[in-house]
Amino acid sequence: MNRLDEINFKHNCLRDVLHHHQADGLWLRRTRNLAWFTAGADASIPTDSESGAYSILVTPDKRLVYTTNIEATRLKAEDRLQDFGFDYAECPWHQDNLPHLPHLLTDDNAVEAEIQQLRCVLTEGEQERLRALGRDAAAALDEAVRAARPGDTEYQLAARLDAACRARGGLAVVNLIGTDERISQFRHPLPTMKRLDKYAMIVVCMRRGGLIVSGTRLAYFGALPADLAAKARKVAYIDAAAMVASQPGRTLGDAFSDILAAYHEQGETDQWKLHHQGGLAGYIARERIAGPGDGTLIREYQALAWNPSIVGCKSEDTILVTNDGFEIVTAAPDGWPMIEVEVKGQTVRRPGILEV
Repeated sequence: MNRLDEINFKHNCLRDVLHHHQADGLWLRRTRNLAWFTAGADASIPTDSESGAYSILVTPDKRLVYTTNIEATRLKAEDRLQDFGFDYAECPWHQDNLPHLPHLLTDDNAVEAEIQQLRCVLTEGEQERLRALGRDAAAALDEAVRAARPGDTEYQLAARLDAACRARGGLAVVNLIGTDERISQFRHPLPTMKRLDKYAMIVVCMRRGGLIVSGTRLAYFGALPADLAAKARKVAYIDAAAMVASQPGRTLGDAFSDILAAYHEQGETDQWKLHHQGGLAGYIARERIAGPGDGTLIREYQALAWNPSIVGCKSEDTILVTNDGFEIVTAAPDGWPMIEVEVKGQTVRRPGILEV
């Protein structure tokens, strides 16, 4: 499936949404939906904005980019959406540029849930882009961790991770750095001026072309203490159990129950209460966070990112689910220490703690 085929397929999906609502058009404004519908265009000029720098009106017969003179030149010259069946409705930046249809849906209302259902099942093209993004995110994590040295501030570690993602055409939309005691104190350690002594945790959610993958790596400077090695093995088992539980036809609630059982089996029964365990991924770092009794169906070709943790240790990668099992798209590159665990007769390799 090439890019035009992918866009045409998604247009057909949205025709069904329009027909279901008896609507004349759907106005896409959220960056995640614009990236999804265009098969990878980036409308996020302010990177923290939910709204794109341009929008797209989808009707049964047309896909029309609503933009200003600020964006139009670049869109036509570089994104070249016109090559993929898009027309333009351009206006000066200081004027309103709004579609006018009798019955217009927007993606900031209830229809977003329907778009999310479409967005979460990845096409062949999206699967390939997810794999490529996963490899690059894993390489960025590896590069940032191996460059760390005692005495570095957490800001310096974060800057290297940002740079490693940018150098690969991506953006670290989540960049968490914890060192030493802060790893045990906080599940979401924003970087600070604290200097690294012996232990570092580096967490990234890397976005490129709208898709987002997540991963965590840990490094210890010196001989790894036995208690920390034991924690790493426990959390590796829980993470592996989450991956094995991620099967098409099951629900997020089913997988969550298996995760709780794995915590209990490792003697860490209540640790899940201290942080969410992850869930569906894709065009949001977590399209849906799993919880007890969650009836959301796991489907083939969905991305999931689980992130189990116990005090002082964590395991996290992004997987692609198929009917034949799961694929770890952010797998650590060769040279990283791995922990092999057996879960329900399946051997799963999870990253251990790098000893530097």
